[in-house]
Amino acid sequence: MYRIGYMFEKKTRAVITAILNGINCLLFYTIESRGSKGKADIIVGLYNTNNGQRTWIGIQCKKGYISKAEQGRQMHAALKENGMFMFFATHNAKTNLVDFNPGFKEYVIEWTTSSRR
Repeated sequence: MYRIGYMFEKKTRAVITAILNGINCLLFYTIESRGSKGKADIIVGLYNTNNGQRTWIGIQCKKGYISKAEQGRQMHAALKENGMFMFFATHNAKTNLVDFNPGFKEYVIEWTTSSRR
């Protein structure tokens, strides 16, 4: 079971890297916390070169099913307890792709265009 989760985390990180590489005004750093029992499996530090804003976000990877309600509870807890905006990455069995809740790419694009100093 550990290997399945590990491989899904690697796939998710590759997807995140591809998304972030496509945004020109963005520098980023990712940290994988394998085997952790923390709130997030992947931590991403973002830096907007246009305005100097920085933020950290977390991604919790789940290869199996996790309800939207449970995702919401965990996202709320991460924000309340750690001040971290969190996403869930889940495996889409139909397309064999990674789905994000909420939309990761949309969030990052919105953050880069709306952040003001």
